[in-house]
Amino acid sequence: MKFVFITPSDKPITAHNYRINIGFIHKLSTLCEAHEIKAYNKNSILIKASDIYDEYKPDAFLLLAHSEVLNGYLRNISCLKVMIAVDFYKVIERQRFDWYKNNKFDLVAQRGIYDTKLFDKHIGTPCFWLPYCADEKEFYPYDGEKIPLIGFSGTISSSYKQRKKAIELLEENNLIDNGGKITEPLLYTSFLRKHVAMLTSTEISKSGIRSPHVRMFEIMASGSMVLSPGFDHNLLSGCYMKYKDDCSDIVEKARSIIHNTYKYDIMIKKGYEDFLKNHTDNIRVKELYDNIVNMIEGRDIVKKWGI
Repeated sequence: MKFVFITPSDKPITAHNYRINIGFIHKLSTLCEAHEIKAYNKNSILIKASDIYDEYKPDAFLLLAHSEVLNGYLRNISCLKVMIAVDFYKVIERQRFDWYKNNKFDLVAQRGIYDTKLFDKHIGTPCFWLPYCADEKEFYPYDGEKIPLIGFSGTISSSYKQRKKAIELLEENNLIDNGGKITEPLLYTSFLRKHVAMLTSTEISKSGIRSPHVRMFEIMASGSMVLSPGFDHNLLSGCYMKYKDDCSDIVEKARSIIHNTYKYDIMIKKGYEDFLKNHTDNIRVKELYDNIVNMIEGRDIVKKWGI
């Protein structure tokens, strides 16, 4: 099999963005002949899809972003066309369903937020949920004594009201180590594995579905507890502590984790084992590869995660 994936010539916003999107797709090269083509920037097309097709004759084209300049980019390409939808919620917010139709995709893999009901209603292209994951070589448990605080790494803005409230309550009770937005990869991975637990939130779709985002899997892989509002699809094998949406019990939950680490060690180890079995990058990219091949060879796609 030969795949071509189209990426922008612009530099990724962050190393984190690169790792979970373009870096993830690069791992297809372990399963087939894969080529990355930097075919556009935010303002224009640099290489026409037809020219790429003529040169490589791929079995499948893959797109990773909803760039406006790519509207209709793959319309006249005859091979399988696949969208890796990492920000489908933006399409819903902006009512840009025509973007999918104009590219005539054959298959869509939804990452992060999943919302098959809205997708089927407005677009109708075969789709499946491809949850986020993590690289076990970058994220792994710490073998030393952990910091007895709830860690947090990320941004706090007006759009994250619940997250902001949770952090304020934990700060008032001296239960959190707020690292802010850590952009250096080695510092970030170290921060995750050295805390007994990490505070995170969930991604919520327009229809109210809560989905685990990438940080949950990274924490799971790092051998730490996840302190979260919870989500609608259980992927973390119980290695997370759920707090109420209004944060009324978050202080109690945080203290329980910090002062009873022995109680949660078994859960954390079970979660890490489940991560190695089901949620590494290589496992997830094989799920993507298998479904692309299924479409090419005329078989039904497999919805491993039931969605």
